[in-house]
Amino acid sequence: MPRILVISPSGTDLHNEHDLAIARAAASPATEVEVRHLPALPVSAYIPAEDVLLSPLLAAVRRGHEEGFDAIAIACASDPGVREAKALVPTPVTGPFEAASRVAAAFGRFSVMYPGVTSGPGENLPQDANWIRRLARDYGVLDLLGPSAPVPVIRPADEVTSTLHDQETQARVTGGQVRENMTAAIHGQGPAIAEHLWRNGEAQAIFVACTFWSGQLGSIRDTVPIPIIDPVKTLVRYAEVLAAASLGN
Repeated sequence: MPRILVISPSGTDLHNEHDLAIARAAASPATEVEVRHLPALPVSAYIPAEDVLLSPLLAAVRRGHEEGFDAIAIACASDPGVREAKALVPTPVTGPFEAASRVAAAFGRFSVMYPGVTSGPGENLPQDANWIRRLARDYGVLDLLGPSAPVPVIRPADEVTSTLHDQETQARVTGGQVRENMTAAIHGQGPAIAEHLWRNGEAQAIFVACTFWSGQLGSIRDTVPIPIIDPVKTLVRYAEVLAAASLGN
């Protein structure tokens, strides 16, 4: 039975239940999937900057290798730490962008939709599309990359957590608002942005690059007649391929 470890690069378990449900539904019945977050990180609704993230993340990757997982998936669409993790352990390690780039390349020219949200101090929220071009170059698909487009997302006001004192509670309240805002953005603006990328950007596939949006892409699929690549589903299915290869199957 293949075993896949999905690491949520967050200091809380806010995303674990969501990611696990999506991952188990996407994986084959014979695959065991486990989702873990990183308690050593600051408690926040947002992913921290890489200088804070990297050490706990790599430690979790090493533990996953030592525990015998057959593949390790880092559940953030900007693939933080994936390159370093690949050099750290022999167990296959991947991220949503790498997985999506392998799938999208089969269809031809692909575009990327990503959250357009203001980044706070010490957070890792990309403010432009340079990270997309960098990863496309790293994965050898830059020549297939079409236009990228942010989906504008409203950042929760500070007042959401200003009256709360417990850090974990603050993160959960803010995280709930973040998820609501993300859902509203992908359903409200996502279809029109996807249609623009298809009609004007000549996209033959679209990668929706945020794990928050996994499982919420039906309205986009109903709008454009091209493959829409789900971040967590594609991540887990690609990790299964890597696990099978590492097991000699």
